[in-house]
Amino acid sequence: MRRSTILLLLSLITFGAQAQFNWWNQTHNWDGATPWTQYMTYSHAFLGPNALPIPTVAGAHRNYASSSAQISLRGDDQFVNWHNEVQLVSGKTLFNVVHQSVEAFRTTTDVRDLRVSRGESGQGIQAGDVIVNISHRLYENNDDGTREVYFTTHLKTAAGPLNNARFTDAPGYAFFFTGRWNPKYTRFWISSNAGFQVYQTHWVDYPQNDGFLGNVSITQRMDHGIGLHAELKTFTGYFRDGDWPRILNLSIDRNFGGKSRSVLQWTKGLNDYPFSYLSVTQMIFLDQPTKSPK
Repeated sequence: MRRSTILLLLSLITFGAQAQFNWWNQTHNWDGATPWTQYMTYSHAFLGPNALPIPTVAGAHRNYASSSAQISLRGDDQFVNWHNEVQLVSGKTLFNVVHQSVEAFRTTTDVRDLRVSRGESGQGIQAGDVIVNISHRLYENNDDGTREVYFTTHLKTAAGPLNNARFTDAPGYAFFFTGRWNPKYTRFWISSNAGFQVYQTHWVDYPQNDGFLGNVSITQRMDHGIGLHAELKTFTGYFRDGDWPRILNLSIDRNFGGKSRSVLQWTKGLNDYPFSYLSVTQMIFLDQPTKSPK
């Protein structure tokens, strides 16, 4: 009798779960056996804006804490999110941690179905991943301007849930070199990153995607603590299924006596990144002012 009761309860739970996602089963022609995660596409073009971040090195060789918000400029994928970041410097090494703290989002039905999301309403609030970047300065020369070379290890946790296609619920990592140059007697900096990045998928046959990352940025410091910054971030994946993002960042910032910095940035996807949004960041420096590339 007890065994029959347990089997009945399990059957009711299974039936309830199937009924709950009946809309998804019909929309994506579910075959009744294949896990739903196999229907998704794990690339920048079919997930949320922060699901697969392309890493770079922090611009300031200083201790700081910052908080930022991203505000979508698109009507079919609206979102507001909040990130927190802390960087600590020990000698030549930067320890940088970012928490994608919370995101409120709302998408159209077309975007929901394109990404094979399991969230029927297309809206919700979710917390994201924790990202750790450890950058070590391998070389520095100040004889004729400033030249620096860094090596960075990037780690992404599996904290962000997958069901709404905003995050991947899977880890990732990257290794890359960064070169920086500040010509003598100028306040102009140019920086480039080159390396490879790997992130896990939930496909049985292809459990990960890997490719080359390459970024380039320029910064011009000006009077009154103002800085202008332009950056192009790229990842060239293996599958060619929306995993070749080209992302443009344009920003203006203002330093306040070397104690804090405010930043306004516009981000626009040029390829395989269907997003456009504004970011507002407030940074508080935790140490005394020193020479900083940005």
